[in-house]
Amino acid sequence: MTSTAAPRRWLFINQPAPPGRQAHPAHGAAIAAHHVRRRWPLTGRDTDVEVTVRQLLADGLHGVLLTGDVGVGKSRVVEAVLNRCVASSCHVVPITSTPADRALPFGAVHHLLPETSRSFADSTEIPQVVARKLLEVAEGRPIVLGVDDASWLDELSAAVVQHLVINAGARVLFATRTEAVGTLPVEVLRRWGRLARIDLAPLTWYQTKQLVKAALGAPVDGLTLYGLWRVTDGNPLFLREVLCGAVDNGALTVQESIVTWRNGVRGDAYLSDTAATSLETLSPEELDALRYVAYGDPTPLKVIERLVPVPVLEWLEEHRLIQLDQSARSPQVRVTHPLHAYALRARTGALRAQRIRAELAAAIMATGSDDRIRAVRWQLDAQLDVPDDEVLAASDEALLRQDVAVAEQLARQVRTPVGARHLGRALVARGEYAEAEQWLADAYRDLTDPAQRTNVAALRAVNLFWGFREPQRALEVIAEAKVALPAGGSSDLLAAEALVVVFEGRTDEAIEMVARLERHPPDDPLLATAIASLRPQLLLFTGRPAQAIVELTTNQARLPGAWPTMRAMTQACHVQALVMTGAVRHAAEAVQRYYRDAVEHGSPVGVGILALAGGICAYYQGRTEQAAQWLREARALTDDHPRFRFRETTLAISAGVAAQLGLVDEARELLARLDQANVDPSAADYGAFGEVWALVISGDRSGASAVLRRRAAEASAVGNLLMATEFLHVDMRLAPSAATATRLQQIAAGTDGELFALLADHGNALSRRDVREMNRVSAAFEQLGYRGFALEAAATGAMFGGGRETNALARRTQRLLGEHQGTWPEWLPEPKSPPVLTRREQQVSELAANGMDTAAIARALTVSTRTVENHLQRAYGKLGIHGRAELAAALAEDSFLIHR
Repeated sequence: MTSTAAPRRWLFINQPAPPGRQAHPAHGAAIAAHHVRRRWPLTGRDTDVEVTVRQLLADGLHGVLLTGDVGVGKSRVVEAVLNRCVASSCHVVPITSTPADRALPFGAVHHLLPETSRSFADSTEIPQVVARKLLEVAEGRPIVLGVDDASWLDELSAAVVQHLVINAGARVLFATRTEAVGTLPVEVLRRWGRLARIDLAPLTWYQTKQLVKAALGAPVDGLTLYGLWRVTDGNPLFLREVLCGAVDNGALTVQESIVTWRNGVRGDAYLSDTAATSLETLSPEELDALRYVAYGDPTPLKVIERLVPVPVLEWLEEHRLIQLDQSARSPQVRVTHPLHAYALRARTGALRAQRIRAELAAAIMATGSDDRIRAVRWQLDAQLDVPDDEVLAASDEALLRQDVAVAEQLARQVRTPVGARHLGRALVARGEYAEAEQWLADAYRDLTDPAQRTNVAALRAVNLFWGFREPQRALEVIAEAKVALPAGGSSDLLAAEALVVVFEGRTDEAIEMVARLERHPPDDPLLATAIASLRPQLLLFTGRPAQAIVELTTNQARLPGAWPTMRAMTQACHVQALVMTGAVRHAAEAVQRYYRDAVEHGSPVGVGILALAGGICAYYQGRTEQAAQWLREARALTDDHPRFRFRETTLAISAGVAAQLGLVDEARELLARLDQANVDPSAADYGAFGEVWALVISGDRSGASAVLRRRAAEASAVGNLLMATEFLHVDMRLAPSAATATRLQQIAAGTDGELFALLADHGNALSRRDVREMNRVSAAFEQLGYRGFALEAAATGAMFGGGRETNALARRTQRLLGEHQGTWPEWLPEPKSPPVLTRREQQVSELAANGMDTAAIARALTVSTRTVENHLQRAYGKLGIHGRAELAAALAEDSFLIHR
């Protein structure tokens, strides 16, 4: 028997993209309008369709009542259900009713009427004639009626449907708007039939993601997707209208093959005609009531009750136009669908809008509400005078409540040096680094209070380091402030300095600073939340990821909410710590959870950091295609921040991943962009790998090895064991040496992460060409989920020599290649094919695996027991196992290799 290896994918050899890679729009290309306007696929409704078909054809029921909001996809589900019924050999009769049909006798079923229907003196005869005709055409097949928009059925059409169901045994699928369930036509239909009701819910976030990708022909970044989902509330029709408007107006751009809405999704910019039309049936009183809710959205219940009669509110709620949210400290009322709120505000004149805002402000002040943020915002919206200190206090509170956008909006209302300080802080939190520097520089110049100037200096230093990648200038600002403002508080400056040295990887310096900060934390809300991530980051860098995880999981409440970017950095630290403790599967789950959290916080850079973490995690799992997708999004979201702290890391890792996928031109382009950044990465940066990959591409592996050893020494010198290990492990795979293996073992001995030890064992096995140890290491990598490393270790070990262990490694290599299309680093030899069992060895092994003893096998095959044992021993060697207990699993794996 034979085994066929998966196609080899060489690193750094130029070749077409691997099969299955979807072609996406080029960088900077526009999304074609006709592409978005074509018929969209039905997405996220498989379960709904399956359940509907099952209930529709179930015994004891006359049919199904399918309900849902306007635009949720009822008609498409009806179509899909009827197609399934046709495939099940049913005779399907579609019936579509419209408002125009309702005014005509038999309007919805006119296509079923006989041509001689006008000659019937009594209309009650017509249902019988239609039934006879359908039964004749159906020829014994089950009859299924699909009635779309059942609420518009006229009385006579409803009578025809009723007769067909009761007298002809037809099954009926009624579809109607949720709010129309209580209308007369639907209620009449429900009274005489036993109907199962199925409610179509809006699309989930994931379903919306799949639909948007199908509509645009490319994936979208998380922020754009979340904005679309939030604005349209998962309604496919509203989503279509908003996307078509965005494409027509050029709001969507393509960055790194990722579609992005650069300035954020705005429902009020591309209003839905459907949403606006649905409001036209409301009375003036109902529209006025809905306007108050739309402008206050969400509005405290006790406030809205002062402005709107309770019966009107109840009517709006019963008709699903508003909803009560009781999850907050006090009940809140909001417009059910965001696009209704946008449509209402768009159709409200400036004078009326001004009056509504003033009345909302007066109402909330009259209630004595303790909601300072909302009270201040509404007073400002109404152009009322609010003291500056109240506005800035509300800005600080918004920052602490993680609403950075509101904190910025409020701070912009105060045109003083103190206001500039608050605005600069909010802009740092939002990632608007250039504007933040302008306001902070002005505040530092104009403020007179030493403590406030010290705080501004600390914020400037953090901004210069984090947003502009200028650690030296940041430290100079801190040093200058220490000299110029000795009377100012020192905790803020210490926090800024500690942040710089921690993320520069200077762990030995940072340990003492972080310890002092824990005793004397800063008062500034931004700096206070930022320092929560410093100690876990230090623990990770110094090789104690398990301890970092303990601190991160026990202090979830301390996650930096006031600074979304730093919050994302802390979450990325947790992901990396999980990776280094051997829990890469848990790390992958955490990435998904944290990514959604970052998206909801609305920070492009924060989402970019989590996308980078996702790329690293996927790379460790050997899922290079998935890693590339994560990294494309990370680059797309940080494209406007070319000096951002992790830009180099993203480019360097992206280049390595692109090269492993055979996309050498892309890898070279990414490395060129990294070179243009003209930044020398610190010991804590994966960006240093850019130089390594560039040398490997050029064929200078010895030069790459020298760089790796130098970088490892730099990292070790400052106590950064994480990066030292990363550099040394790649060096071992490029150029194995006993000295490097020994250094890896020494580092691993002082760490608490399982992966540190396993990487060191890998290096040791490489340096000694120990096939048995390589087999153990490869199996351990695979068991933990590091399948790329498992594949590489197996392939390398299979070349070390002959024997049972080598055969086991060759077999694992082929299986891993076949299971997940593993990438193939260029420093590895061609994968070795495992030895093949002869027909007799296969036969004997199968009998032994089924429990037959040697004597029974010998009798069954009419051979000697010695012959049976010889065949078994040769099979054990070829399969890379040591006895009967392992035969069944080995043979199953062997069958997989042959037949895949």
